[in-house]
Amino acid sequence: MDFLEALHARVVPGDGAMGTLLFSRGVPRDACLEELCVSSPEKVGEIHREYLAAGARVIRTHSFGSNAVRLARHGLERRVGELNWLAARIAREATKGTNAFVAASIGPTGQGANARAFLEEQMGALLDGGAQMVILETFTDLAELLVAVEVKHTLHHCPVVASVSCDNRAGVTQAFEQLRNASADVVGVNCTGDPASTLELLPADLGDIPVSAFPNAGMPIDNGEVLTYPIGPEAFAEGAGELLARGVRFLGGCCGTTPEHIAALVARVCPREPSPTR
Repeated sequence: MDFLEALHARVVPGDGAMGTLLFSRGVPRDACLEELCVSSPEKVGEIHREYLAAGARVIRTHSFGSNAVRLARHGLERRVGELNWLAARIAREATKGTNAFVAASIGPTGQGANARAFLEEQMGALLDGGAQMVILETFTDLAELLVAVEVKHTLHHCPVVASVSCDNRAGVTQAFEQLRNASADVVGVNCTGDPASTLELLPADLGDIPVSAFPNAGMPIDNGEVLTYPIGPEAFAEGAGELLARGVRFLGGCCGTTPEHIAALVARVCPREPSPTR
C-alpha cells in the first residue's frame, strides 16, 4: 500500500518537529541543523526512531533548509547533494522493517518563482537517497510553492504534499485551489499556530483532495530547570481531534511538537494498528 492508498483508507499520523527538539537537546541555535546529517547522524536517526515509536507513519527527512541559498549562510552551499542524500538515507535506515514512509522535507528558498534550480538540486538528491514522497512545507510564497510542485512532477511520479503557512483563511483557500489545479496530491497547512488557530484557517469546503495539518505546540520555554511547551501533549491531541473531525486526513506537528505530542495524537485520533513490514 502506498501513501495515497493509506491516506484514503485511514488517517495517517505524521511526525513532529526536528529543529526545536534538537535545540532542546543542546544543539546551539546558531548551528546549521542540516549539517548534523554528516557530523551527528545518530542524533537525527534517534529522533526519527522516537517518532516511529510514538506512532508516526510518515518520517520527514532532516533536510528542511538544505537548499543552496540557506546553506550558503554556513558556507555549505556546495554540499547540497551530500547533505540531502544523507538525510534520506538516515530516514530510510530508521524506518527499515516498518510500514512508515520516508518523505523528502523541503522548505522555501526565499527566491520565489526563481527557485527552480535550487529546488531541483535539493529534491533530486533526496529522491536519489530513497525518499518515497515529497513534503513541501512552510511556504509563504505561493508562486514558489507552485514552482516546487512542478519540479516534483518533472522529477518523479511519487506523491507530493504541498503545505502553506498563511495567517488568513482567504489566502489558504486561494492556495488550495491553485495547488489542486497544479495536481498536488495533498494540500495542507503547517506552522500556523496551535491546532485551534489552524482549524480556523481551513477553507469551508476542503474539496475532494486529502488535506494535511501540522500545527505548532509552541517554542520551548526554558524555566531554568526543564524545557516546557505552551501546548502540552494532551491539549495538542484534543485540538488534533477537532482537525480530524473537520476532515483532515494527514496529521502531524510542527514547531515545538515532540514524540510525546505525537504519541498523544495517535492515541486520540488514530489508534495503533499492527505494523507489518512493507
